[in-house]
Amino acid sequence: MSAGGSFIPQRVLVTKFRHHGDVLLTTPLIRALHHYFPDVEVDALIYRETEDMLRHNPLVAHRWTVDRNWKKEGVRAQIKHEWRLWRALKARRYDLLIHLTESWRGAVLARGSGVTRSIAFDYPRRDSFFWRNSFTDLAPLPETPRHNVALQLSTLTALGLTPNAEDFPLSLNIDEAARASFLDALRRAGWQGEPYLLIHPGARWFFKCWEDASFATLIDILILRGHTIVLTGAPDARETVMAANILAQLKNKTRVHSLVGQLSLAELAAAIGSAQFFIGVDSVPMHMAAALQIPGVALFGPSKVHEWLPWQAPITVLKASDWTTLPHPDSIDTATTTRYLAAIPVEAVLEAVLEQIA
Repeated sequence: MSAGGSFIPQRVLVTKFRHHGDVLLTTPLIRALHHYFPDVEVDALIYRETEDMLRHNPLVAHRWTVDRNWKKEGVRAQIKHEWRLWRALKARRYDLLIHLTESWRGAVLARGSGVTRSIAFDYPRRDSFFWRNSFTDLAPLPETPRHNVALQLSTLTALGLTPNAEDFPLSLNIDEAARASFLDALRRAGWQGEPYLLIHPGARWFFKCWEDASFATLIDILILRGHTIVLTGAPDARETVMAANILAQLKNKTRVHSLVGQLSLAELAAAIGSAQFFIGVDSVPMHMAAALQIPGVALFGPSKVHEWLPWQAPITVLKASDWTTLPHPDSIDTATTTRYLAAIPVEAVLEAVLEQIA
């Protein structure tokens, strides 16, 4: 009996309408599809801003994107964009659709694209006739927390497959042009070719961030120990202010090179991939470091840790919940400026870093 029984897809569409890290975490599923069906073509349908997570992945035949700015162009323009995308997807004649979010877009695709098999999760919030009857298979959600990678791989049980999640790592391919432009930027910042530790203190939401003063203290100690630091951050006003606060509190900046706000995602991947070590929080750079197998330390606050741990990576995780009581992740106001990681002591982070480096 062949993998997947008598059903052997030739062309698969995987959809993931979430943030950058979520899209990167679909790569083990894409890898598994190629493992079980060696001749398959796998396409991805994602938000346009997350495309860099899959841009150079040779296992993805085609990337289709939805631009959330279409809504700003007016109803007629949005309908035109959507219709053009719909026609292109339908023309691909997919055998299998694996829809990994609660977006209604996947249900509409399953109904109208002519796909042979379609799999989605049996979300309680989507317990409706339309959702249940849009897909040929609904994968059950686990009663106990599972890592997001393992959860997505579980969709393949609908095809009679039982993948071992540990067999399928993340994939992130570095663009050589991005590597060259990153190195040019780093040299302009004063770097002279020595090994460096990359620190990325920011995250999409501030409740996932450590204190600026704690990062500054950690950097000062690492500099005293002879390490070079590369500081990175998103081109976002809040992260720029955060980095400025960290830099202002340093006692010695001679071995610190800041590239905050200067790198594209592809260049950030190159920066992480060239680092000796990564230090950051629960955000997409942490998942990028995991995909690139860069050792590191990652700090977690009120997140669903078991679902979002760095996947199969030499990264030590420190949880603020080990030092204080945290609110439930579902109760967090993502707009808050409260830094729930503040309870993590500098000494614990330093110890974890030095143990890994040693």
